[in-house]
Amino acid sequence: MQILNEDIKERTFKPVYLLFGEEAFLKNSYKNRLREAVTGEDTMNFARFEGKNLDVNELIRVADTMPFFAEKRLILIEDSGFFKSAQEKFLQYLPVMPDSTCLVFVESEVDKRSKLYKKVKSMGYAAEMARQDSAQLGRWAGAILAKEGKKITTATMELFLSMTGDDMENIQRELEKLICFTMGQEVITDEDVETVCAVRVSSRIFEMV
Repeated sequence: MQILNEDIKERTFKPVYLLFGEEAFLKNSYKNRLREAVTGEDTMNFARFEGKNLDVNELIRVADTMPFFAEKRLILIEDSGFFKSAQEKFLQYLPVMPDSTCLVFVESEVDKRSKLYKKVKSMGYAAEMARQDSAQLGRWAGAILAKEGKKITTATMELFLSMTGDDMENIQRELEKLICFTMGQEVITDEDVETVCAVRVSSRIFEMV
């Protein structure tokens, strides 16, 4: 994801991006960051398509439209299924798409053997948003707490993650509850975590196994 971060920071965008994988939080986060970086609050040069059975001709028509008083037109395509079924017409269109258009695909299912996946990789960037391991989640959660002036020990963080599971959206919600509960308190304790945080069913099943 370093390439994504660099493109957003430098505002040098590739023609097409694909965000896919199990971690919905990361997909939504980078989707929103790309939109903010490419078009910001500009709605005239932004279009969104969602779901299966999209009209490819309409999609191409919008992609061919030059941006209005802007450098880029952004098209967001979510859960299209294009990377699971053949899309020859769209595949042939990508190489001739105007340089002023930027496509962002956000997909749940992707076949890495598909021609479209290979074309996106050659023309742009495909980022797989996988579940993060406990060390990565701990660093991410710790950074959020640090911004709020909170401290937490490694042992307490492990307790926190054992209760929340590895879903980043759930972790963020539980962090917000924990931060509010410990208002005016610098160090977060095991007791705070056990009082505030709800145990995810997946975590309880893991514990039982």
